[in-house]
Amino acid sequence: MSRKILVIDDEALILVAVERALSKAGYIVSTAKNMRELDTALKDAPFDMVITDLHMEEDTAENIIEKVEKTSPSVKVLKMSGTVNRDRSYNFLEKPFRIEELRKKVKDILNEPS
Repeated sequence: MSRKILVIDDEALILVAVERALSKAGYIVSTAKNMRELDTALKDAPFDMVITDLHMEEDTAENIIEKVEKTSPSVKVLKMSGTVNRDRSYNFLEKPFRIEELRKKVKDILNEPS
């Protein structure tokens, strides 16, 4: 069974790149660039993972994650941003990133073999 991943970012280029990279790795990927699209994507819940930008125009990453957790309580989270991550969390990916780095991080967080 393929894992379902929801990617949330207000940058269209990031959404396309992440969706393609993870789809090619065998994941089922949904994307959302704003809250309206997020609400639509959540109809496909539950998700195994959410990948979200930390800096969205319409809402905070924490509120977005909380919203996803209501439909997918055991969801894993990967945060990404072009700004420095102060807490140095393992579940963080700094933009720009390499596709191989993204795929490895997703596999590790989902506890999948390499």
